[in-house]
Amino acid sequence: LQITGGTEDLKILSTIGYQNQDAYYKKSATNYKQYDIRLNMDAKINDYITAKIGVLGRQEDRNYPTKPASSIFRMLMRSSPTQPAYWPNGMPGPDIEYGENPVVITTDQTGYDRDRRYYFQSNGQLDIEIPWVKGLKFTGTAAVDKYIQQTKRWEIPWYLYTWQGGYTDDGTPELVRGKRGPAEPNLNQGNQDQLNILLGGVLNFERKFGFHQINVLAGVNRETIRNDSFSAYRRYFISTVIDQLFAGGDAEKDNDGRAWERARLNYFGRVGYNYKEKYLAEFLWRYDGSYMFPEDSRYGFFPGVMIGWRVSEENFWKENLKLINFFKIRASYGQMGNDNIYYDDELQEYQYFATYGFSNYVTGSALSQTLFETRVPNTAVTWEVANNYNLGFDGRMWEGKVNFTLDLFLNKRSSILWRRNASVPQTTGMSLPAENIGEVENRGWDFQLGYNNQFGDLMFSASINGGYAKNKIVFWDEAPGAPQWQRSTGRMINAGLYYEYDGVFATQEEIDNNTIDYSAITNNLRPGDMKYRDYDGDGAITPDDQVRRDKTTQPTFQGGVNFNFQYKDFDLSVLFQGAAGGELRVGADESGSIGNYLKEVYDNRWTIDNPSSTHPRIADRGNQYYSFGNTYWLQSTDYLRLKNIELGYNLPQQLADKVGINNFRLYVSAYNLVTWTG
Repeated sequence: LQITGGTEDLKILSTIGYQNQDAYYKKSATNYKQYDIRLNMDAKINDYITAKIGVLGRQEDRNYPTKPASSIFRMLMRSSPTQPAYWPNGMPGPDIEYGENPVVITTDQTGYDRDRRYYFQSNGQLDIEIPWVKGLKFTGTAAVDKYIQQTKRWEIPWYLYTWQGGYTDDGTPELVRGKRGPAEPNLNQGNQDQLNILLGGVLNFERKFGFHQINVLAGVNRETIRNDSFSAYRRYFISTVIDQLFAGGDAEKDNDGRAWERARLNYFGRVGYNYKEKYLAEFLWRYDGSYMFPEDSRYGFFPGVMIGWRVSEENFWKENLKLINFFKIRASYGQMGNDNIYYDDELQEYQYFATYGFSNYVTGSALSQTLFETRVPNTAVTWEVANNYNLGFDGRMWEGKVNFTLDLFLNKRSSILWRRNASVPQTTGMSLPAENIGEVENRGWDFQLGYNNQFGDLMFSASINGGYAKNKIVFWDEAPGAPQWQRSTGRMINAGLYYEYDGVFATQEEIDNNTIDYSAITNNLRPGDMKYRDYDGDGAITPDDQVRRDKTTQPTFQGGVNFNFQYKDFDLSVLFQGAAGGELRVGADESGSIGNYLKEVYDNRWTIDNPSSTHPRIADRGNQYYSFGNTYWLQSTDYLRLKNIELGYNLPQQLADKVGINNFRLYVSAYNLVTWTG
């Protein structure tokens, strides 16, 4: 619900909203609810001063089962077609392991995991035009955000039923009830309270002198964040009826409390010059300070420069290349600093301190709290730096019927936080701190090409866009001694190491005639086993034959094609989307006695009746040397998808006016209709 109103000098907008979203599962414990209210006010105080105030309040209720989606889908994939989800009498069937029958662990039969969040977000802006200096303007901003999170995770035992072959007196199969999950109910409850304050001021001067236009900007931002959290845990509840902490047992109860503070101070500026919209230049800079670094390296200076040239405004272009009525060349270089540095999946705060951790130790018969040093300090830790280079071209042809954009980019990231442990022998016993030694490079291009025209009552437009990007590790302190084809330096980030699949031993005769030694990975070759390529040519399959891939799960190219048609009151839009250059491992590690097989693997498998030379025999629980770690299990993630198609009809305006409607459109749309895979 939205309400707007006000006067010429005071405008008010207020909204109130509610959202309720359920999950895909039946009887699901997963759902999301949101309540929100917003108030915005814009006021013109006088001819030189305007003010804006915005306030938003929101409550989010995020409810989940106690088992994550990864467990639910993992068990769905492993489930056997002969294993019932429910028995005919409605009781839940057996599990593969851990009690994780998907039809049970998606519901509240295992308890619940509730996450309630409160947001209060406010922002204000004051714009002051300095009357005695033409073109000078000051903007002050302030934002105060309050965030409160309340979590409650209630885990209880649940029951599944198995049939062990017995029958009741009337001949009905006798089901045995079995307890799964925790031995008794337990409760984990937490609270988090956070306050963010962001203050800023910007002074901007913009003035035009004849054909010359100048823009100068300088500003400052100050950000502080404080977070306090508390949690408590109890188990040994005697009943599932009362899900409150007081009802839990005193044995093994626990609690925890933490707090942290963060602060940043940023100075920034820009100087721009524009001559006749033909020659453009801009210099930018930032001087950023972060709590993450020691005092002598807390601030980093990050400059940037951009230039542009509208070549189509030159006389030689207008006289000789009238076909292209607009053409512009852009070039830029800029540095960006990153203080949001992670290592081992943790934000590396206070690396320059010899921080301490807490533990306990039994002295006599008493449990004493102890301190221990958690890291060797790195007083040289500083900003990660990204150097960005870009060259771009923009153009329009045939009076705007054709338009195009092309960008070439190079991104070099340096001073990435990494440890030298790879090149330092473990015999030293040292655990070194992470240092700013890593280097990564990413380069590629983006393009967009469009066409639009009108043929009588038919209007048509089409566009194609895409982008290619590929990264590589320049340096990360890789351990010495590995063969060149196994080194990750010079390869893409997270590129895997695999044996190269080279077919299958279809018969015993092939094994008998084999001259390559497989004893380093198996002592018993059998028909249906997989062949590997002897990459180093030493006559044996050893770990040295593993090869670093030149692909990862991330595609190197992504793009789309869009068509739009309009004929009188009808319109049609079609969107294709695709990606290429990635690969994904699809294996059968959890197949056999602990899970089902992929149909493709089962249908194509080697058997005595089907002695395939392409597909290996199936394995149980990944118990064969070829069950993983080779390129056979890698599948291309290339795809082209008909993402969206929409057909619409607009009611003619003269008819709409008769019934008091400003605009009426009827449409039908479909998403993800067809996908072609590589």
